[in-house]
This record gives sequence, C-alpha cells and structure tokens, in this order.
Amino acid sequence: MPHQAIYRKWRPMVFDDVVGQSHITRTLKNQVISGTVGHAYLFCGTRGTGKTTCAKILSRAVNCLHPHDGNPCNECEICRGIIDGSIMDVIEMDAASNNGVDDIRGVLDDVNYAASSAKYTVYIIDEVHMLSPSAFNALLKTLEEPPENVMFILATTEAHKVPQTILSRCQRFDFRRIGADDIAVRMKEIAYADGYKITDGAFRMLASLADGSMRDGLSIMERVISAAGNEVTENDIVNTLGISTFDSVFELTDAVISGDAAKVVSIIDKSLAEGKNLTQLSNSVLEYFRALMICKLSPDPETLLEYEPQVIVKMKAQSEKLTFEKINHASSVISAAQADAKTAKVPRLIYELAYIKLARPEIDRSSDAVMDRLAVVEQKLANGISAPVRRENAADDRDILKRLEAVENAVKNGAAAPEEKKEEKPVQKKKLSARLYVPIPEDELTYDYPTAKLARNWNNTVNTMKQKKNPYFFPLINCVTTFDAEGLIVLVPDDRYGFTQKTTVNHLDEIREAFQNVTGTDYTIKVARRSDFDDNLIINPFELPKKNGNAEDEVPAAEPAREESSDTDKSNEDPFDKFIQKFSDIIIDADKNISFDFDRETELGEQSSLSLDDDDDAPEEFLEESELNDNDGADE
Repeated sequence: MPHQAIYRKWRPMVFDDVVGQSHITRTLKNQVISGTVGHAYLFCGTRGTGKTTCAKILSRAVNCLHPHDGNPCNECEICRGIIDGSIMDVIEMDAASNNGVDDIRGVLDDVNYAASSAKYTVYIIDEVHMLSPSAFNALLKTLEEPPENVMFILATTEAHKVPQTILSRCQRFDFRRIGADDIAVRMKEIAYADGYKITDGAFRMLASLADGSMRDGLSIMERVISAAGNEVTENDIVNTLGISTFDSVFELTDAVISGDAAKVVSIIDKSLAEGKNLTQLSNSVLEYFRALMICKLSPDPETLLEYEPQVIVKMKAQSEKLTFEKINHASSVISAAQADAKTAKVPRLIYELAYIKLARPEIDRSSDAVMDRLAVVEQKLANGISAPVRRENAADDRDILKRLEAVENAVKNGAAAPEEKKEEKPVQKKKLSARLYVPIPEDELTYDYPTAKLARNWNNTVNTMKQKKNPYFFPLINCVTTFDAEGLIVLVPDDRYGFTQKTTVNHLDEIREAFQNVTGTDYTIKVARRSDFDDNLIINPFELPKKNGNAEDEVPAAEPAREESSDTDKSNEDPFDKFIQKFSDIIIDADKNISFDFDRETELGEQSSLSLDDDDDAPEEFLEESELNDNDGADE
C-alpha cells in the first residue's frame, strides 16, 4: 500500500474531529439536523484551518442516509461512494487551474441534470478567488437561483479578492487560526495512535512552528519523525529544521540589551556553525520581541503567550530592561535587514550590522535610535540611577528629564535628528578678468586715493555730464560704484545690465570725453554686473582711513551743506574737491565727441546678443537734434 501523508491519513471525517472551528461546525451540524442547509457557502481562512475538510464533511452529511447528530455516518453506501469517488454527485474543482469562463460554463451545463445517486449535487470549488472576472459573471445567475438539490461550496484564502456580488449570494464562514494548545492536543492523539514517542517540549515547539495551521504542523511533525525516528525531542526538531532555540534567541536579546556587540557577533557565528538559518533566527527574534512587548503591557501575559511558565518568568525579567522605544527600533532594524539580505551577496554581514546597531544605538543617527537612547537615559533617571555620578540635587534630575522631554517632542514632531549638518559650500563667483579689476595694494588704499575721490563724487559727475539731457547718461545714475587701480567701476544690477551696456557701447566716445572734461583726469570707467563682484571687493570710498589717522571723516561732496572753513583749511583742500562743488555751474556741449573705456571681454562677449528692445529695427525713443536745439531755446 503506498505511503499516505499524515495530514491526509488523519483528515477529520466528522465535524466533531475538526479542531479549533467549533463556531462553524456547530452551525453546520444544526443546519443538517434541521434540514435548512443553504445552496451556496463560502469558507474563508488561512491555509490548513479546515476549509476543504469541512466542505467534504458537509457534502457527505447532506447526502448521508443515516446521519448522527448532524455528522455523516461514513458507513452507508452514499458516504462510502463519496469517499472512494465511485459516486460522481460530489465534484471537486480547483479554480487555480480551472479558472476560465469555459470551465465554469461546463459546470453550469451539468447543474441542470439531477443527481444520479445522492440527494444533492455538490460542487466544491477550491481557491475560488482565482477565477477570472468572466467566470465570476457566468457563475452569478446560478448562485442566485440554483436548480433544486444543487449546492455550491466555495473555499478561499483571500476573501477580499472575491467580488461582492458573489459574497452577497453565499453564506460566509470565517475559519480562525488554530491555537497552539489545540494543535498540540491533536498531535498527541495522532502520535499515540501511530506509536510515536514525542516529548511535551517537542509538541509545544511543533505547535508553535505550525503557526495556526494544523496541516503545516502535521507536515513538520512527519518530517522530523522521518529524520529522527519514532522518538522525537526538541533537539531533534532544532537539528532537523535548522531553527533557533529559545536559549539562542534569549542570549542574542540579552547581548543587545547589555550593548555587547562582540557577543552578538559570536552568537550569530555559533548559529551559522550549527546550521541555523539567519532569516529564521530573525523571525524568532521578532516573535520574541513581540512577547517581551506583551510582558510589558499585560499584567497576565500567560493568557496571551503560548510559552511555558518558566519561560514567561524569564521574559518578564528581561522585558523590564527594555523600553518600548527599544522594541520599536529593533523591529524596524531587523525587518529592514531581512529585506536587504534578500538581494545582498553577503547576507550575514547585513544581519550582523543590524544587531550591532541595536546593541550600540549611538552609532545609529536615525530618529528611532535617538528615541531609544533618550528613553534609556530617562528610565535610568526615573529609577534613580544617574550616570556616572549621582547628583545630590534632585532638581537637577528633573531639569534633565524636562530637557529630554523637549528633545523627544522635537524628534516626534519631525525636527532634525542629531545628524551632522552638511556644510553648505559657498557659491563660487565667476572669476573676474584681470582687465576688469586691478587690485590696489592695501597700504596705498586711503581716503585720499585719487580714484576714491572720483567714486565719492560719482553722482555729481554724472549729473554734470548729463546737463544737456543726453539719454545715454541716465543708466549710470545711482549705481553702486567701486574702484580699482585704473579707475571707476560702475556696478549695474543684472536686470538693467543689458540696457546699460547697449547704451554705453553705442556712445563710448561721448561718455569718455565728458568724463575727462568734467574730472580733468585720464582715469577710465568700467561697467560690470553687480552679481560678478563679491561684497569684499566693493570698496566704500567714504569709510577709508586717512593718511594722518584722523578719525573725523571728510564730508562727502554729494552733500549740499558745508560749513565755512578757515583759511588754513582752505589751503589744504584738494583742487578737485573745490572743482566738484561747482559741478552745477558746468555745462557740457552735447555735440562734443566723448569716449568711454569699457571692459573688452564684456564688449565682445555680449554686444551682439543684448539689445535695448526685442525688435532691433524699432526706432530709438530719443529726441532729435533739432528738438534738442528747440528745447535749448525754450530754456533760454
């Protein structure tokens, strides 16, 4: 006789043998007894919780000739025929491989025929969520108004993928995850019946590994029995499955709490040497941290945790050393390590770094790590353990707690974690041309420097140059002015630079001649963008020191009011300063040719691209020479 898997061999044959689903089996039994069974059922739940088993039991119960308290007798010819497959009135269909509309149409064609031997024709469709939308639509009408004596039992692990139109036409039953105690009891019954000797600790470990699925638990038990023989202990399960024991998880957690990074690496190395899987180890650690969280929250964790009493005592003691921030940080770091390890060439390094980061949160600059460290310090202060020396004044401790609370609130509100701020690199200015700026030696740069005098009187100079109201002088008024060894530098704002350049380039000769005639000097004028000059290159001519060290500044020539000075002071005045005071009396002939020394690079680089208006052919809006002469006559 071929070998049959344990979970198939011991599949429940009546409702009373189904483990952990009494809320469903009781309802189905009552419907069978009262004869009020429905025409469509939907069984939902995770894998291995008894959905297909209950569907098969229900298919026999509604057709059984001699049911017992809602259970099938499994002895009549109908029950035996359904079990061995000789009666074709119960059809099982896997929607994962038969999910097309044609497959459903074949079923709908058969429902019109009466059952050959049994009372009901039962269709069991497993993994019904895999049906295509067209198949669901084809099934709708039959589910709503099925032929007499036809029953549909749909089973799925993902009820949210089933259309609402299907759900509304079925009686829905949700199967729960089976508890570890119920799984362990059922395993003991099976092991005793088959002659296996398994320790109580091994049963508890197998039930925990089943994760709520009876089928998974029985499959794991069969695998361990095949490897270890008829006698199974906890060590056999660990060695066979390569899982981590409670002791290794406890030691790893203890090393994280104590901050012993070297011990963390040693435990991981030992686990690998014993053939343990690091992913499985991390899953065990995450489950263990959940148990520690429950120990901190619940006054009676025994009712929520499926561990032995002595283990829960250890957990409680260890949970007192942990903060909620630490548990939250650990879950985030370990989960991230599991995701990164899937694509890493050396997953061991990923896990080692993750646990070292938990053991030494000071090397982690994330907000969760900061909250972890703050919570630890706060816990020490609250317990009266001040580090490293106890303060005599309790008010100091309260002050520290307030400061910690303020930092904690700042982190929660999205304030920057104590990460090192990146130094902002200063904006690199465009390197100035040597022809545009010729620096002046510091020892020569004084209040009496010749070009400094020109800069102080720039606006007066321009006002005198434009007495004839020539428009090409207007862009030069009220500009920031600095100077170098060659002459003045007029700094024009970027938004006015194109207009100023075009105007000055078109009237170079006039502007140069006017400047030389007014100032009586051969110094040059340069025009540049304001953004090209750093603030440290702009010289304020009114703040320069005097040669004699006199702290009293000279009154700028631009100010109209001047006090009368003595004859001694007049003898020391510069002739150019006297000349500037009489600028308003000087009128320049507009017909003279005046030149202007302009920065060559700017002239060559931008002259062709910049224009006064968008339309180069548009006439310039300046007064004609005849109009200027008329205005002169009018002024006279």
